[in-house]
Amino acid sequence: MEPLTPQVMHKLVFTILVHGLPDAQTNVAYDVLLEAQNNPNPQVRELAVVALAELPVPAPKRVTALAKGLRDASARVRRRAARALGDFGAQAIPAVPALVTGLRDVDTSVRRDCAGTLGRLGPAAGPGAQGLVNLLSEPETRSRVVAATALKRIGNEAVPVLMAGLRNADADFRSRCAKVLTHIAPDDNEVTEAIRVVVAEDEMSRTTEFVPLAMAVN
Repeated sequence: MEPLTPQVMHKLVFTILVHGLPDAQTNVAYDVLLEAQNNPNPQVRELAVVALAELPVPAPKRVTALAKGLRDASARVRRRAARALGDFGAQAIPAVPALVTGLRDVDTSVRRDCAGTLGRLGPAAGPGAQGLVNLLSEPETRSRVVAATALKRIGNEAVPVLMAGLRNADADFRSRCAKVLTHIAPDDNEVTEAIRVVVAEDEMSRTTEFVPLAMAVN
């Protein structure tokens, strides 16, 4: 077999994306792409993920292969795999554990892409609620927005974790949890009361900080 160089992989990916493969060759291509995921060249592994996402074999086989890509040493490969899984809809549910692990990735973009894919799975991504709530403390606004959107799509499954977030020491984090909760459960009395208490405590804290300053000025 011709060595799996980036050039060879480009040819295979181009064929799959543009021309397709005869049915008799798809299983062979699948095996080749699985092997390519172990290639020492990260570009080859990234191209393998691109091709696997489009290869006309049963979705469960591709989802399994793409979930493996989430554990790749290259952040680019992990990002590709996370994004590709988002296009599988409910068929990507078996990859939820790997996506949840990806929420703790060292790479910001990988964390964000895993969050976005989990959001596309809706309530089925409930196991990722805690990791998504943790992302509400991300320094990048874009990452926080993606996490909040995913939590809203998960819905009621995320409420207990968000309620716990209202007890966090960071006021900004509490506020973000409260905003998501207001969207998910606007008519839940327990949620409404918990948010009211937090708002009152924060207001009192700001007042307490202001009074000594005012006294010092006088």
